[in-house]
Amino acid sequence: MDAILRGAGAVAGTFTAKHLRAMGPLGPPDLVPPAGLGKHPTAGQVVTGALRSDIARMLAYDPLVRLREPLPDGDTAVHQMRVGIRRLRTDLKTFRPLLDPLWAKGLRDELSWLADALGAARDAEVLRARLRRTAAADPLSALDDAALARMDADLTARHEDALADLDKALRGDRYRVLLDHLVAAAAAPKLIGKRAGRPAADLLPRLVAKPWRELAYGSDGTSGAGELDPSAPDEEWHSVRIRAKRARYATEAVAQALGGTAAPLAKAVAAVQGLLGDHQDAAVAAQTWLAIAHADPDDHALAVTAGRLYERERAAVREAREKFPDAWAKAARHKLTGWLP
Repeated sequence: MDAILRGAGAVAGTFTAKHLRAMGPLGPPDLVPPAGLGKHPTAGQVVTGALRSDIARMLAYDPLVRLREPLPDGDTAVHQMRVGIRRLRTDLKTFRPLLDPLWAKGLRDELSWLADALGAARDAEVLRARLRRTAAADPLSALDDAALARMDADLTARHEDALADLDKALRGDRYRVLLDHLVAAAAAPKLIGKRAGRPAADLLPRLVAKPWRELAYGSDGTSGAGELDPSAPDEEWHSVRIRAKRARYATEAVAQALGGTAAPLAKAVAAVQGLLGDHQDAAVAAQTWLAIAHADPDDHALAVTAGRLYERERAAVREAREKFPDAWAKAARHKLTGWLP
């Protein structure tokens, strides 16, 4: 039918929604998107592109967070918006020598506030998913349904409270001011001209090397990934996870510009981070199940269920620790890290 109509002289039309016609012609977007990098980019161009990508990623999920819309892949908008913030805060820290220090610190402080608001909702999401996963881990050893429902109800209440607080934050003046600053940052980040004009290949490897060294060798008296004690407290393992995330984000930010083994290194560190993330999720969940049971000591079925969940979570912690040395050895190969000074 389409071919017949076109053969008779018809032409394709365009549809414009009524609300767009009422608004009139649209001007350029407020948010400046990242631009492509040339063959020999400057450090400032790479940093500008990274910041623009982070900001775009963060703000793309803002509407979905407000609408509480699920994502097609089963992930959540809260999670992805929080990831965007973490990437942006990491890049502002990693590339601090190229940025106006007061400007970068101000943005990081406000982003930390927003990350905390998202964090409470995200933590509840993770725990609810973890409860379902751990409870179903052994189909031959079913847990008490009523106790599980009691625990999920507790987590659901936490989740709703956290989402209500998040809605309030996103509707507030503080967030609106932050949005203005983020749009301005994407348009023209405050770079230090002389350093920003240097070739990316000359300067950026040294900046990425710092979070890598902190991951590998530790910082502020904490152990590095290469010397983690299998019996160390959960907090020490969590500290390494945080540093792995920073090293990964820093490496990913420069991978396109620097080429070589930067991208494979980022992928290997992502595997380390994922393993440590499983470790942290299990450790936090184990303590959460006990805390819920302790809040109602007269419910014996709840106590037994929480105890059984706890043991399953601690088994997951041990499994992650057993797998860690191999994952770290793959990431720490000189073949991947040789470009770091």
